[in-house]
Amino acid sequence: MADKEKSLQYGRLQINLLSRTVSIDNLEIILTRMEFDVLYFLASNPDLAFTKEQIYEAVSKDDYSGGAYIIRDIIYRLRSKLKITNIRTLHGYGYKFSTDNGKDNSVS
Repeated sequence: MADKEKSLQYGRLQINLLSRTVSIDNLEIILTRMEFDVLYFLASNPDLAFTKEQIYEAVSKDDYSGGAYIIRDIIYRLRSKLKITNIRTLHGYGYKFSTDNGKDNSVS
């Protein structure tokens, strides 16, 4: 039961916090620690908007003031590796994990 509570499922995308694994169609996708943490944070808070700074503060172990700038690169890498459109850019603000799967490439 505890394992299920730590696992998120969005269509073909599955994120398991306890094993720190991500899979699409049961095929594991290898992510770095920061990639996994950003994805899990956003997917754990679906449809909520966050600034890069808020995301960095939520997932980082340090207080590096310029750290928020790496979030853009991490988002890019997540989109490339996972081939999903759930991670949406909110221009001039930040990002959110959308549960709206209206686009063709979204996880369904």
